[in-house]
Amino acid sequence: MGFPVVSRLVVVLLAVTPPVPPVAGTVVDGFRAPACQRCVGHRGVTIATTSGSPVRAVTAGVVVFVGQVAHVEYVVEDIGRGARITYGRLGSAGVVLGSSVAAGEVIGVSGSQLYLGVRLGVRYVDPLRFLGFTRTHLVGRGGVIVG
Repeated sequence: MGFPVVSRLVVVLLAVTPPVPPVAGTVVDGFRAPACQRCVGHRGVTIATTSGSPVRAVTAGVVVFVGQVAHVEYVVEDIGRGARITYGRLGSAGVVLGSSVAAGEVIGVSGSQLYLGVRLGVRYVDPLRFLGFTRTHLVGRGGVIVG
């Protein structure tokens, strides 16, 4: 799936409500696409933030996973049409499996960093590009600052 297809999907998925930055902070580790499904890469972005900060749902969806993987707390939100947003490295989750969440709704609290990932089917995409967070969008919205 090329980026133009992703862009059209973003327009459909996010047309009702613009995405909300999940936390205030600085991106300290960017997206690096893996060469294959099981290859090394960084399938999202890592955002340095203040521990205990509220983590907000980027857009509306349904919570399809809440729990730990390798002792790390995660929440996964299905936003429709095969797209899922993963919030990781949470200090704690504030939602339960099956919850409907609105854009901007608090879904948990952060640790000192937040992992944010976006998956379309089995393919990981750059969450900042997918969600339309660019340097100009993020500065001035009071959200994530791409550093």
